[in-house]
Amino acid sequence: MKFLLSSIFLLSVMVGMAQNGAVTQTVERSESIKPLRIGTKLGIPSLITLNAEYVTPLLDERVAASLDFISFSKTVDDVSIKYNNFEIGTNVYLNETGKGLYGSLSYLSFKSTGTFEDVDFDDGSYGPGKAKIDFSTINFKVGAKLGRVFYFRVELGYGFGKIPETVTVVSSDSNAKAQEDIPNIPGMGSSGTVIFNIGFGFGFL
Repeated sequence: MKFLLSSIFLLSVMVGMAQNGAVTQTVERSESIKPLRIGTKLGIPSLITLNAEYVTPLLDERVAASLDFISFSKTVDDVSIKYNNFEIGTNVYLNETGKGLYGSLSYLSFKSTGTFEDVDFDDGSYGPGKAKIDFSTINFKVGAKLGRVFYFRVELGYGFGKIPETVTVVSSDSNAKAQEDIPNIPGMGSSGTVIFNIGFGFGFL
């Protein structure tokens, strides 16, 4: 009986130690991942965006949800430009530390409006006008994230979608229109665009 009681006590101690070790390992792992990341990205075609990423428990904490957004206005040479950039997707990391190499699949929506002070329209009239450039792409990227609390990342890929080659400027005073070619942008064509950006930010939780 003493042997049985001693065995049960020893087994209980071992199970308790194993459970405590597992909990400690899980806590340490969660703390090392810092699943919520807030930062910014600079690059093409989005120029600059705010970025948020959250590492989910899926596939041993390898799958992260990612969101990019920016709303920006600027006036250049009497042309007022406003654009909204929105991108949502997922990053899948190769290891379970929530950093290092990853693959990414995302959807990007780009909407912009330009207001022009002086436009030569097709009917011979002259005056202010507005134009819109909207497109969306499905993006495939590879990237790398370095760091835990403060991090740096780089991404390279390609976005597949129909990119407009011309823009229609509509008069603000009448129905007159003018067709203009969009300037050539390196890496961007009618069927898609090269994606390259660098980013940095902070990890939380």
